[in-house]
Amino acid sequence: MKKIVTLAAAALIAASGTYAVAQGAGPGGPGAGQERQARPERPRMSQDDFNRFVDARIAGIKAGLRLTADQERLWQPVEAAIRNNASERFTRMEQFRANRDQNRQLDFMQRLERRSTFATENAQRTSALATAMRPLWDSFNEDQKRIAPRLLQQAVGGMGWRGERRGDRFHGRDHDRMGMMHHGDRMMGRGPGMMQQGGQPAQPQNPQ
Repeated sequence: MKKIVTLAAAALIAASGTYAVAQGAGPGGPGAGQERQARPERPRMSQDDFNRFVDARIAGIKAGLRLTADQERLWQPVEAAIRNNASERFTRMEQFRANRDQNRQLDFMQRLERRSTFATENAQRTSALATAMRPLWDSFNEDQKRIAPRLLQQAVGGMGWRGERRGDRFHGRDHDRMGMMHHGDRMMGRGPGMMQQGGQPAQPQNPQ
């Protein structure tokens, strides 16, 4: 009997040790934190990198649309609007990074005013693109009209295109897609007084 008890105790100790090792290596264990800290930070996108990304995006859109010679002329204002909007989003991203610490100190009203500024600028960019796009759109055949929204979705993602399709979550996830350049609400930060997507004050979370 004593031998059985001894063997059971040894098995329990061994199992406890195995659990501790597994927990340390799991997602929430100390090992995971050390691994995250050791992970090298991704290099920031330079202006040249971003320009290449935009060039590739535009080339893909044109290839997918299969523009005619007459449509090539109508495409030029659209391309200019896409490039201008992308450049403005990149500039905003760089400014936000440079002022990250200062942005964290903004109070509720300052964040609300900044959100209003973002919305106004976003509306202006959308209007400029729509004005440039209308003549080209009117020249499209049915096949081009079918494929154009999918091709252009990423290019206009930072201007609320995907937001409209998701219930007016206006400043969604761009900043990567090209949308990564404009993390609207995420740029607001987190904490008391922050804004949720859609313009509503964030509700305080109860501690678990």
